[in-house]
Amino acid sequence: MSPRVVIGLTGVLVVAILSAGCAGGAASSAATVAPIQPTSYVVKDLVTTTTTIAPTTTTTVPGQILEPYLHTIVKNDNPSYLADLYNITLAQLNDANRSNPDYSAFPIGGMVIIPAGGIMPNAALVLNNVNTSSEESSGCSVIEHTVVSGDNPTVLANQYSVSLEDLARANATNSTYSNFLLGGTIVIPVGDC
Repeated sequence: MSPRVVIGLTGVLVVAILSAGCAGGAASSAATVAPIQPTSYVVKDLVTTTTTIAPTTTTTVPGQILEPYLHTIVKNDNPSYLADLYNITLAQLNDANRSNPDYSAFPIGGMVIIPAGGIMPNAALVLNNVNTSSEESSGCSVIEHTVVSGDNPTVLANQYSVSLEDLARANATNSTYSNFLLGGTIVIPVGDC
């Protein structure tokens, strides 16, 4: 027999064997199904809960400091005096100045951090003058300045010849003052405020 005939017969034999396994009969036409074993987890019903969260509200008092404020140390300043002046506890002042080198030495011209929540001294007086906008015998009046590019507290204090402390005190409850938004209004105290 030639090799072609042997390969041909071998191929026919393989096809016949495979066809016999798949052909005819009830057993060969039935679907094959694999049994599924039970699992070890337990399915529970979904529990739905409702949570109500109270809306966040912020109450500020006139003159309340919303962000930490830098106080310039002047003659006779000390931690107890500043705590009383800004209506905060000595512990709050100590915590805010934990890593401040000026706080331990208290040099004139140094800076002390007044924490948020304190009250600016004489803020009620300045606010009353802003709200009434009338010049009384106190000699205190205000000017409104619209924030432009390049403005910051130091620039305005120099431009209007007022101290940074007076400027901060006059704007203690003004949100524009804390971030100097372009187009916002800053109050400039003029006279003895």
